[in-house]
Amino acid sequence: MTTTRTYSTESALWGEIVEAIAGWVDEGLVEPSPWLSEWGHRPHITTPLPYRAPGVWFDRQAVERVLKFFAMLRQLIGRHAGHAFVLQDWQVKYLIAPVFGLKHPDGRRVIRTVWFEIPRKNGKSTLCSGLALYLFAADREPGAEVYAAAGDRDQANIVFRAAANMARECKPLARKLGKRGIQKKLLEHPQTHAIFRALSSEGLRSHGLNVHGGVIDEVHVHRNPDVIDALETGTGAREQPLIVFITTADDGAGDTVYNTKREDVENLAAGHSADPTTWGVVFGVDDTAENFDAFTEETLKRANPGYGVTVMSDYLTAKAAEAERSPAQLNRYLRLHLNVRTKQTVRWIPLEVWDQGGGLVDVDALAGRTCYAGLDLSSTSDLTSLVLWFPPEEDPDTGEHVLLPFFWLPEDNLQDVQRRTKVPLDQWAKTAGPIGPLLRLTEGNVVDYRAVREFALGMLGERFDVKALGYDRWNATETVLELRDAGVHVEPVGQGYAGMSPPAKELERLLLAGRVNHGGHPLMRWMADCVEIRQDDSENIKPVKPNRATSAKRIDGFPATLNALSQHLLRSGQTEQRPEPRIRVIGA
Repeated sequence: MTTTRTYSTESALWGEIVEAIAGWVDEGLVEPSPWLSEWGHRPHITTPLPYRAPGVWFDRQAVERVLKFFAMLRQLIGRHAGHAFVLQDWQVKYLIAPVFGLKHPDGRRVIRTVWFEIPRKNGKSTLCSGLALYLFAADREPGAEVYAAAGDRDQANIVFRAAANMARECKPLARKLGKRGIQKKLLEHPQTHAIFRALSSEGLRSHGLNVHGGVIDEVHVHRNPDVIDALETGTGAREQPLIVFITTADDGAGDTVYNTKREDVENLAAGHSADPTTWGVVFGVDDTAENFDAFTEETLKRANPGYGVTVMSDYLTAKAAEAERSPAQLNRYLRLHLNVRTKQTVRWIPLEVWDQGGGLVDVDALAGRTCYAGLDLSSTSDLTSLVLWFPPEEDPDTGEHVLLPFFWLPEDNLQDVQRRTKVPLDQWAKTAGPIGPLLRLTEGNVVDYRAVREFALGMLGERFDVKALGYDRWNATETVLELRDAGVHVEPVGQGYAGMSPPAKELERLLLAGRVNHGGHPLMRWMADCVEIRQDDSENIKPVKPNRATSAKRIDGFPATLNALSQHLLRSGQTEQRPEPRIRVIGA
């Protein structure tokens, strides 16, 4: 197949694609979207179309073939379940038409690698499933090997299962494959001998793949490049292989598979490099633009091409409102719903929120009250913290919680730590707090854990009704065993997401509601200004301890607070008891 068509400019090629889409909309093969048809939005980043490739031409019939294949499929999830899978105009313009329509003179596709980055809930996984099915069943490739790939088995199976279900519900395709062609973990075409299966790093055994098509979902969660390397290096024997990356933005980490691929796309888009075989599109917004406002409806519309169709406006506005209220949710919102690359950590508690709880604490009124303790022994040469958490005596839904913190530091290290942190530790050591000085100094150049234990036992046994003490296992063996032997009920608290997220979310909720009185303790206020959190894809959060060797920040009072609060939550029925021994301590 040959053609004499040439394009002098990229806009001329775009013009032909847009003209074709308008015709397909009229024919009902493509669904017009508000994002493109009404509002005229564009992606945040696109790489150049390969119009300069020798003899490139636009094969309208090839694109129509893909559109008609999708229309045979049925959507299976949400309010569109049971409807024909008619692609939207933005999906065709920025994915299907360039990828399947741009051809060499001999009819082979120009584009072999696709980077398609888009916010969550814009139909990404369903689109992945349809693309993989087309490459497997309709791309006219004998013995095609097609893989739905992801960083873990569960994520890879999401795309595969959806594709397998679509195949079952598509009568023409189901007849061709037959009962034996649609298996639990494999699709197999009896005539072409093509196969389609899920692939993850957990199931990768060797690089002996002969890849025609790979659809790689959520690149940002890939912990290593093994699966991607296997797919990319497995395409060498195919005439027109296609590897499609469909993902959401990452959290700004540097040394990752996602970062490498994204930087390649940005270089292509900026003209720093050229590769006609790669097509990249990033939907989202530019958070560095002047007057950028992350929470407006216009910003949400611009970032989400499926706005009002695949992702509901009320869902997005609720997420925006949640992120505007809670700093802990902001980065997640920016990344997942505006497709903004964020930092791995984010400042957690605004000082104006923290300062709402700075009223006087009447220690005498706390005598005999039920409370929970939290211990963070930290480094032997730095700050150590013990925190008491007093839940409300009366109404647990509206009452005030009281936080009472205590800190220790080796006396010989005072000036060195003060010089690194640039806060007046020496003054705080001389200033009286609710019970003794704000900062207690122990003799020598390491924290005297014996002094911490003696103080804790005196406090716990004589003044307050402490039901349990939560602690970080690290370096806690001797102290915890002595506290246990003295009759204190001690519980280890995991410092990962599972252990930290429930109390961290509860602390944030109570602070935002103005229901925590911490007495304005200056060390805790300083730490509130230092503490950052990290969040995973399941919305769990945890504080991130700074590197003591390089950072001036300290947050010791917050792990101790969360350790204490975790014990209150366990005993108030707000979290489940972890299935681990009550006393299981490990050495330093």
